[in-house]
Amino acid sequence: LHGDGSVRSGESVTRAIQRLLDFATLQKVQLLGVMFNCAEPEAITRAFEQIHSNDKVRNLLDDKGIILGAYANRLTSIYSDWTLEGSEEAQPMRKDLSPQQYFDEFISTWVRDLGVQMVGGCCGITPEHISYMHSHLFLD
Repeated sequence: LHGDGSVRSGESVTRAIQRLLDFATLQKVQLLGVMFNCAEPEAITRAFEQIHSNDKVRNLLDDKGIILGAYANRLTSIYSDWTLEGSEEAQPMRKDLSPQQYFDEFISTWVRDLGVQMVGGCCGITPEHISYMHSHLFLD
């Protein structure tokens, strides 16, 4: 995701989801979830906010029983034109995303306010982050 919550192609996340749902229907594939992976948690929040504020997309997801989820990373920001091929070194880790901060500033909002049902972590999210999430989420 880009920092504004759009997908890497520049397309809005809501348009990308509509196209994904159309493609799945055409191919007779049952989607179970829409997940955002290995992106900054701020960008993921923006994407979820766009989905949450779009009644059409939200209703399509609800009607089909498709859940939302995210595995954010703890990497520093990348430029919008970044490519893996052009990368010369590993992306540095953020120092401002402790397990408590990740949960308090992102995970709890995603789950409580934006309807996200599957959460975890990607690059730089540690076992301590996952343990903190586990101990602070209401598990059924």
